Amino acid sequence: MNRNTYQIPRRTFLKGAGVSLAVPFLDIMSPAVSYAKAKAVADPVRLCVLYKGCGVNPHSWDIVGGTETKFELSKILRPLEPVQKDILVLGNLDNQGSSDHMDAPGTFMSATRHRDKNRYSFDQRIADQIGGQTPIQSVQLTADKVWKQHPWLNILSYDKTHQPMRGQHDPQSAFDLIFKNSARAKRQTELSSVLDGVKDASSSLLRKASTQDQQVLQQYFDSLRDVEKSIERARANGQAAAADPKLAQIDPTLTVGNLAERIKAMMDLIALAFWTDSTRVASCMLANTNSRIHYDFMGVNAEFHYVSHHVRNKKVLPKYDGINMWHTAQLRYLIEKLKTLPDGSGSVFDNSLILWGSGIKHGDYHSLTDLPVVLAGGGGGQVDLGRHVRYPEARPFGNLLLTLMKLMGAPAKSMGDSTGLLPGITGKAKFKPTNLDDGTWQITKSDGKNLTAKGLLRIRIEGEQEYYLLRFSDKSDLEIRIQFMNNHKLRFDRNVGKVVEVTGQYKVIGGKKTIVVLKSAKAQ
Repeated sequence: MNRNTYQIPRRTFLKGAGVSLAVPFLDIMSPAVSYAKAKAVADPVRLCVLYKGCGVNPHSWDIVGGTETKFELSKILRPLEPVQKDILVLGNLDNQGSSDHMDAPGTFMSATRHRDKNRYSFDQRIADQIGGQTPIQSVQLTADKVWKQHPWLNILSYDKTHQPMRGQHDPQSAFDLIFKNSARAKRQTELSSVLDGVKDASSSLLRKASTQDQQVLQQYFDSLRDVEKSIERARANGQAAAADPKLAQIDPTLTVGNLAERIKAMMDLIALAFWTDSTRVASCMLANTNSRIHYDFMGVNAEFHYVSHHVRNKKVLPKYDGINMWHTAQLRYLIEKLKTLPDGSGSVFDNSLILWGSGIKHGDYHSLTDLPVVLAGGGGGQVDLGRHVRYPEARPFGNLLLTLMKLMGAPAKSMGDSTGLLPGITGKAKFKPTNLDDGTWQITKSDGKNLTAKGLLRIRIEGEQEYYLLRFSDKSDLEIRIQFMNNHKLRFDRNVGKVVEVTGQYKVIGGKKTIVVLKSAKAQ
């Protein structure tokens, strides 16, 4: 029999009672891919944005030392060690704004301020150009709950008319949007699984499929079942939390008993949507910038926003770092998930771009400079991964958004306050090393009360204690132990990782000079 008899279109759906189910790429969809040495068309590239609010502790985030390709991940980034070769950590990208909660989500997606009229987000600019190639133009998800006083804090995407696009909070609703036919809603509720609705169609496809395609389809069907079970657990836990009489006295929008399960289900949904080419643009707000979530499932019985103000309350610092480490672990989960899904000659991960980050840097100061950003995914072979690129001079964050748009096949002339494309994404940045020791790092002046010294400022965190170290050329350290208001007034922590000249009062503690009151600090 002629093999072409079994050929099926790339946009094939398994249809049944109330269900129209997309399937992943198969050999029988393209003989040119299966039997020719060169592919007729390039694999599609997908974009996923994962937003985490409430900033970070810069001292636990910043990578200090190392080179572009040989570096040690910081405390918060440590969960990404198993996939370090699959990520690109970016530093010194600044956003414009008023340094408050209101600007953070919108500027992260549009590089324009909250009060500006142009809110058209970069993901929707991409979706408007390439979204017609998929059944669903874009998908918006949100794991956090809306803070009533400022509901736009939970909005990432804005359409071309600058109107907010609210994210799906219920994984089941998002699942139905992607994998079910809403026109047959009544029949859908009678199905225990979408797979029951396409049983006949899937059997027919399996008979045509090669052994390799059968394995892909079985993996796909198993993944669908796993997602459905995850959604059931998330919804059941949510119902149980809502039924808790203790929560009846609290705003019901703060019920978050199923956060971990909900986020896992959303990551799985994004993976399946990309695998089946149901959409090529997705975003998920893991936590908003004023998040009131209690991470009780990991032993943190305090609001995320509250612990983000760590400078004022050092006792919450371990909890704050722990929550942020958990959020980076969600990125690792998605990376590892996408890498297991075959797509063309590689994996879905190879053909995806994942932007993970927060709209503010310092959780206490709400700074919009030097944003914490990680890029992952091969972008169809366009991105050079396994690197840490810190720009010698601050670059507009909009330059990154503009670059991602080009990589997605939706180029634009500008994005917010962008000044051009961002170097160091598709190839090595090769920036000259910074903070080179010129042999002058030492105490330059000292009397019985004050001293002046120059060196590389670092940070040490021991439990709830956080203090500074000024590294000298002889590899010794000068300790700087100052009170919060002294630090806050000078914004001293912004100099960590830089060569600085400091002047201050000191005491001899343990036989060593220690600065206890800082008078001035100048970055060199």
